[in-house]
Amino acid sequence: MNSLPFVSPWRTGTLYALMAISIITVIGQLIRLQVVEHEELTALAVENRQARINSPAPRGVIYDRNGVILAHNIPSYDVIITPAELPEDDLRLQEIYQRIAAITGAPISTPPLDAGDVSSNRLGENAPPPGITEVVFIQESIAPYESVVVASDVPREVALTLSEELRNLPGVGIQITPMRDYPTGALTSHVVGYMGPITEAAKDFYIDRGFDAFRDKIGYSGVEAFMQDTLAGQNGSKLIEQDVAGLELRVIGEVTNPKPGESIVLTIDVQLQAIAEGALRQRMKVENQYRNGQPVTNGVVIAMNPQTGEILSMVSLPNYDNQQFARYIPIDYYTELVNHPHHPLLNQAISGLHPPGSVFKLVVASGALQEGIVSSEQFINDPGEIEITNRYFPNDPGKTRKVVCWKRDGHGPVDFITGIAQSCDVYFYALGGGYDDGGVTNGGLGIDRIYQYATWLGYNQITGIELPGELSGLVPNREWKRINIGENWSTGDTYIASIGQGYILSTPLQVLNSFTPFINDGALIKPTIIREILDGEGNVIEAFQPRIIHQTPIKRSIIEKVSKGLQQVMVDGTGDRLQPIDGITLAGKTGTAEYCDNIAQQAGRCKFGAWPAHAWFVAYGPYDNPEIAILAFVYSGEEGATVAGPIVMDIMDAYFELQNIKKIDSVQ
Repeated sequence: MNSLPFVSPWRTGTLYALMAISIITVIGQLIRLQVVEHEELTALAVENRQARINSPAPRGVIYDRNGVILAHNIPSYDVIITPAELPEDDLRLQEIYQRIAAITGAPISTPPLDAGDVSSNRLGENAPPPGITEVVFIQESIAPYESVVVASDVPREVALTLSEELRNLPGVGIQITPMRDYPTGALTSHVVGYMGPITEAAKDFYIDRGFDAFRDKIGYSGVEAFMQDTLAGQNGSKLIEQDVAGLELRVIGEVTNPKPGESIVLTIDVQLQAIAEGALRQRMKVENQYRNGQPVTNGVVIAMNPQTGEILSMVSLPNYDNQQFARYIPIDYYTELVNHPHHPLLNQAISGLHPPGSVFKLVVASGALQEGIVSSEQFINDPGEIEITNRYFPNDPGKTRKVVCWKRDGHGPVDFITGIAQSCDVYFYALGGGYDDGGVTNGGLGIDRIYQYATWLGYNQITGIELPGELSGLVPNREWKRINIGENWSTGDTYIASIGQGYILSTPLQVLNSFTPFINDGALIKPTIIREILDGEGNVIEAFQPRIIHQTPIKRSIIEKVSKGLQQVMVDGTGDRLQPIDGITLAGKTGTAEYCDNIAQQAGRCKFGAWPAHAWFVAYGPYDNPEIAILAFVYSGEEGATVAGPIVMDIMDAYFELQNIKKIDSVQ
């Protein structure tokens, strides 16, 4: 009788233990999948089965005040391939690729790495484009039912030629996408701006608002950026069910159609913009031909309706061509602009900070007259230079120093109107800081009241114009100097501030806007670049209305006195040599502001008593009912009356000529 083979108990126990562990593992895995991670895995399954398709909204158009298109959308033609629809026959596939390559110029295969400049390849610029074969292969492995672009932004003629052959090119198609276009280019680039891709930092913000972060673009500067929400509209979407290869099976969610962006009519007149740029550019060219030393590199012209705040032209030189950024931002061009010493990307009209010089004297003139520092009939003698005592605190014995007038032999007895008309520095030293020998024994206006009146006239604050990057400038006071310079305010600081020098900085737009209270019975007007907002059918849904920043407490009688002084500037003052305009009475103010920035320091031009100077000039007219005010600023222009003045007068003359032509056309 044969006995059964002996099996040791430990082997039996081990077998049972392994069986138990396996059963427990399977049960644990089932519990994890069915209970613990049920919701998460279900969500993943739904996500794999469902997809939300985002449809782009057409962006709004930007027009000038006369309907000239400044920014709009044009069709961009892309050649696309859907890998799942391509024939399986390799020979037929190569025929399709060869035909696309022959028509569009796109390579069939990716060129080798040394086909382009290596340094450019690192930047992604001028690198050989990827070949059709590789692009399709990658897309087929990811989502074969989704199309991929193999030739982007092809000419319309190429797209039409290819579209006629699509029946013989299975899997190939033409995709039309909107592309931003800037017909006026550099002429309006600082106002209109440009667009760029959504950055990684802003991605979540825009995704939450319905954007496709990998496809959509947003405004980067100018009106394109400031009015982004208005222009962009709202993307559409639909929820679909798809198979594992990405093939759309059916729509399972509500379909939301894209809402087109609203269009914007600007206050800018492109014709006047071109005239203004031409006048500024020509004057800068002339100055550079006949001067030695630092060249004239930057300039600004702004024209506005001073009664409404509408900006008619805004020029900042040097500028840039935003049409270069219409399709993508070229790294080489953008890097050149960023590293340019004269900052062409910067809109100097709202972001350039410079000492205003004599155009700031309106602050001191109105403040001194209203506060009773002087009367309008009182004369102050200007000998060409006066001696002041510079004190840092009331009991400080101080040190004496001399301050001079721009006219070194002096203007003699000067009253209020003459002080403005001749821009007499000694007169304004007396108004701002006092001049005992000249009859101003009350200590003058003082920095605290200068600060107050400057604020009332729009300095030390942004105007609120609809452009990004506007700076608020600087009008210092005692507290500012203690915090930023680390010393007390001195009487000498007050004298220098009285003529718009020292620590005072302003933007050209602030300077121009500071004249509006003397035109509008004390009202400081809000400048605007937006005239109308239109819906998709061109209907006005929001029209511009003039807005007042605030009503200054300057008395009407004082406003009239200051205005009379500004008119006298053009009669027998610092602007009397400028060519008058027939039939038009103008008022204005010249300004020559000494400066010493890092550029002047590096050039060794900051020499005491002979510093370089910026040129300013502001004029408005007709005097009795002003419809236009124009400012010209020329960096290192030296003399306001002879450099900035002719620019303004050329533009002013052209403006009134255009108005006469329009009147004649309207009658006919």
